[in-house]
Amino acid sequence: MVLQEAFEWQIALYLFLGGVGAGAILSAVIVDFYDREKYLAYIKGASLVGMPAVSIGCLFLLIDLGQGLKKPWLLIYLLSNPTSAITWGTAILSLFIFISLIYAAYNFNFIKFGGGTFVKIALILLCLGTGGYTGVLLGLLKAIPLWHQTALPILFIISAASTGISAAVIMKELFIKDKGELHMIETMHYYLLLIEFVIVFGMILIGLNGVPEMVYSMKLLLVGKYAFQFWSMFLILGLILPIIVYTFVESKKLHLSKKSIVLIEALVLLGGFYLRYLIIHAGAYTEKFVQYIGR
Repeated sequence: MVLQEAFEWQIALYLFLGGVGAGAILSAVIVDFYDREKYLAYIKGASLVGMPAVSIGCLFLLIDLGQGLKKPWLLIYLLSNPTSAITWGTAILSLFIFISLIYAAYNFNFIKFGGGTFVKIALILLCLGTGGYTGVLLGLLKAIPLWHQTALPILFIISAASTGISAAVIMKELFIKDKGELHMIETMHYYLLLIEFVIVFGMILIGLNGVPEMVYSMKLLLVGKYAFQFWSMFLILGLILPIIVYTFVESKKLHLSKKSIVLIEALVLLGGFYLRYLIIHAGAYTEKFVQYIGR
């Protein structure tokens, strides 16, 4: 059996930032269609997140590739095979960065074009592609059952939307002077967190009843090497606590201050990063797995 070395932290950051940027723009375009004037402050906050987050994420990907920084001219070969998922992903990321930059410039009145229906529909498709591609990229490695799950791209899209909203809200609260409206955003965010919880719970149940590699990965998360990060950083702080808080907010039993909003959204971002970090590292084969299946 060939052992799989875990990806480095740069890949986890790429997956995280790519999802955050895509999710922020996706939510911005949705509320833009709904009521641009009412949610303009949020749209501006999301515009500060989208292109920069994905661009920085791609930089971390290049750092992990190594040759991408040493010999950047080799990157053109990423577009050389139209049947390759890597080629499609490169095209999607490149188009997202370009069009989301135009959209951001339009939202801040730097240009007079870039907010039409065609641009917004294109951004929705690119956001879904960017968020889902991060899951598809791992799913291509069929030899690793934890990564090769149908639900993984769906989970990454939901998490991307959730963390994207969090980042956009933080930017809106800290850097956009206009107060703006957040009610629809908060409701959307609440249900995204609930859906994410259900998907994670389902993946755990499936994993514990799967092949030995899958069971081993799940035990690493639940009771093994990554249990502390899984239970504390991801599940409790990054998912369950925000769900509880937004349950009270949605029922109008709790009103959050500006500092509280930023704190809760920061916890969601923390959970989003650890979700990707843990899936990457728990899925990789190690020497201990050989010992595990040899029992």
